[in-house]
Amino acid sequence: MDKNRKIIWTNDDYDGWCKSMLIDGEEDLSYEAYSNECEIWLDDEHANLNIPLEGYIVAFADLGLWDGHHNGAKAIGRNVRDILSSNCDLVTWFCDRYNVRCEETHHDGNNSIIYRLAKNREHAERIVDKIAYEGMTKEQFMKATKSLKPFIDKVYGW
Repeated sequence: MDKNRKIIWTNDDYDGWCKSMLIDGEEDLSYEAYSNECEIWLDDEHANLNIPLEGYIVAFADLGLWDGHHNGAKAIGRNVRDILSSNCDLVTWFCDRYNVRCEETHHDGNNSIIYRLAKNREHAERIVDKIAYEGMTKEQFMKATKSLKPFIDKVYGW
């Protein structure tokens, strides 16, 4: 694992959770119990990352779909906690050396998402349109936005 990768939240560690529960003497090691714990932990992270922002969050995604990989984008919101939303089966939000990211697994494949900060909602929506209709690259996206990582670092002391 990348030593610069700092996990914010994941539901992709059932085996690790089972090992820790066995050490604690817990008897219910069902996936349902694990899922319930994950929801509690996600609520905690929503509280931890309740950080209002001056700008607007934009997500740039490499979407693994049934017909191959496609780029996608979405204007997310004005609070860091807004990134913590997914409909996928397995999800991990984390920081790498420079950015806040998400890796998701679903029935068709994997998604990889980068979250960054645009100046305002209008700027975020222009970026989304450029990604969708003009083929804005990830590199161009990075130049047009700012990292959210400093906000996360402050919360967790990274």
